[in-house]
Amino acid sequence: MKPEALISPHNDMALWTAMFVLVAFAFWAERTRLGKSVSGIMLAIAVSMTLSNLNILPKSAPAYDVVWTYLIPLSIPLLLFKADLRRIIPETKGMLLAFLFGALGTTVGAVIGVHVLPLGESAPSLAGIFSATYIGGSMNMAAVGAALGVHKDLLTASVAADNFVGVLYLALLAMMPMFTFLRRWIPSDIIERAEKSADAEAEHSVEHSALNPFHIALALSLSFAICTASNALSAYLGIGTYNILFVTAFSVLIANAIPQHMKKLEGDYETGLIFMYLFFIIVGAGADIAAMFENALIIAAFCAIILFFHMVTIFGAGWFFKLDLAEIIIASNACSSGPASAVALAAGKSWKELITPAVMLGVFGYVIANFIGISLAGLLS
Repeated sequence: MKPEALISPHNDMALWTAMFVLVAFAFWAERTRLGKSVSGIMLAIAVSMTLSNLNILPKSAPAYDVVWTYLIPLSIPLLLFKADLRRIIPETKGMLLAFLFGALGTTVGAVIGVHVLPLGESAPSLAGIFSATYIGGSMNMAAVGAALGVHKDLLTASVAADNFVGVLYLALLAMMPMFTFLRRWIPSDIIERAEKSADAEAEHSVEHSALNPFHIALALSLSFAICTASNALSAYLGIGTYNILFVTAFSVLIANAIPQHMKKLEGDYETGLIFMYLFFIIVGAGADIAAMFENALIIAAFCAIILFFHMVTIFGAGWFFKLDLAEIIIASNACSSGPASAVALAAGKSWKELITPAVMLGVFGYVIANFIGISLAGLLS
């Protein structure tokens, strides 16, 4: 039996303290030379993963469940209240194309991985599980695993491998804007605008007006109301798993119905961004390196092959079709990790116009991933 972490998973106050200290560290790191190079997001993932694998932070805890269940859905309206569809739709129409090529690369990688690795009789099931995972997300891994009747031990090893390899790929995506050769190969107006905006804010950061607490409370109230209505509607329709789609739809509807009022809100985006940084903390903390080496090394190699072919395909297609690098990065994130991760990365990078497409692509992945995963497993059996 493994010893309990230094901060017990049931010591909620201490754990929330640690998580918010790490969020503060991530925002501070964004202002340093290292943080500007590798991003505060990547540093947040790396530090939380290190602390959890040193047994200081727990790898799972009720507090983490609160972030998943409440704070991530709440953050989506806060990040979308100023989403202007008149700009978003024309500027991001290539992202669906990138996503589809990413899904194709995932499927090809799964087929190749089955043929080059000694996965034994579990190979078709693993291909089904991970093709679904890297087109939709972890939710699809559970659904396809159940549909294929995958043994609990194999599913546990798959989760361990995915947590480790998937986190490394997320960190790589977060670091990609710093790669000069990649920026030359696939230019990005979105990244350049975000960098110029960040530089301008840094120059004028001495005098900042205080955030309006009334606005923040109003934005949170509206976000809670949207999530409540979305949960009720999705449950009534029997599709509770896809409540994030209704959260997005209601948020964008309000943002475009009364844009002049929503633009006056102060502090809504910043509050949502804090919630999303908590997401990166718990993603890093959940990566169990020891479990991966003990039980899932060959499966981790399988994950790496799939993500390699996914990456080569989506970035190659993005270059061929002259897509924006930021669009490709977020499409890849939505495909490989799901909407929450893609939204968090887009928000963390200040690519605000990509937040709505990130959610929509991630939900699209949810929809198609189970069909692809189960079909692929059947074909390979």
